[in-house]
Amino acid sequence: MIAKIRMPKLSANIEEATITAWLKNEGDKVRKEEPIAEVTTDKTAFEFESPKAGTLRRIVAPVKSNVPVHYVIALIGSASDPLPDVDPENKTLMTEHRARAETSRKTQPKKRSSGPRARVRATPAARRLARELGIDLTDVAAAGDSEIVSEEMVRTAAKP
Repeated sequence: MIAKIRMPKLSANIEEATITAWLKNEGDKVRKEEPIAEVTTDKTAFEFESPKAGTLRRIVAPVKSNVPVHYVIALIGSASDPLPDVDPENKTLMTEHRARAETSRKTQPKKRSSGPRARVRATPAARRLARELGIDLTDVAAAGDSEIVSEEMVRTAAKP
């Protein structure tokens, strides 16, 4: 029986990893817990060990592939077993992963410089109005989704 070898969830905050090298080729015999690939995350690099013994029948994720957790990266089994079609399953996982990443990117506040020399980009009218109303432009900039604070953004921030 063919085993689907999936990218494991390595830690709570790791959602994807990159295949940096395959240590085995298609057709090679693989022992259980034998390193078959090198994988890199944004935190670490490690050797991925095979959870099953058998023949590496198909490498699904080529080198330099950036894949989400649970993505089928390889198929291992006996040479006589028919190979399952994992492409639709992987495509669905990749689509969901990209959608989550896009949503996460949109909902995270924009990174702004901080510290005593931090300067918020704002129109002169927005700066004048913020001074008059006693509003901190840093707060207005952090709440908005524009790179330059406008007078309208300051007025919106002033509303209770």
